[in-house]
Amino acid sequence: MQKVILPFVAGFLAALFFRESTIAILHAAGVIEITGYSTTPFLPLGIPEFIVAALWSGFFSILMAWLLRVSPDRTAPWIGALVFGGIVLTAASVFVLDPLRGIWPSGNMMPRLALGFASNAMWGWGALVFMRAFTAGSDAD
Repeated sequence: MQKVILPFVAGFLAALFFRESTIAILHAAGVIEITGYSTTPFLPLGIPEFIVAALWSGFFSILMAWLLRVSPDRTAPWIGALVFGGIVLTAASVFVLDPLRGIWPSGNMMPRLALGFASNAMWGWGALVFMRAFTAGSDAD
């Protein structure tokens, strides 16, 4: 149970504290137009988009913990977490989730992919930070 719940919570919190904060900071710096913590309703559920993103991030962090073998007795795979977050979450968002919502990849995708990579890489790093913090005092299985 600990191998599922703790990574889910770590990914959920990382989305709130790392991914959305990165987007908000980039918006405050004038680099991007979108703001972090978007309260736009996610259709068809009607809940804010940042909550939906945090829920999806929780599921992806379970996958990341399994693929990167995150464990208290191993060294932390910091580069792997950055790359996993930046590539896997961005690709899932652009090529799977958005087409399900009717948003198709078209035109110049570089600004969107760059923002996705930066914010999701920070999510990966943050998820690993939380996972390591949650398992710091526990025994390895």
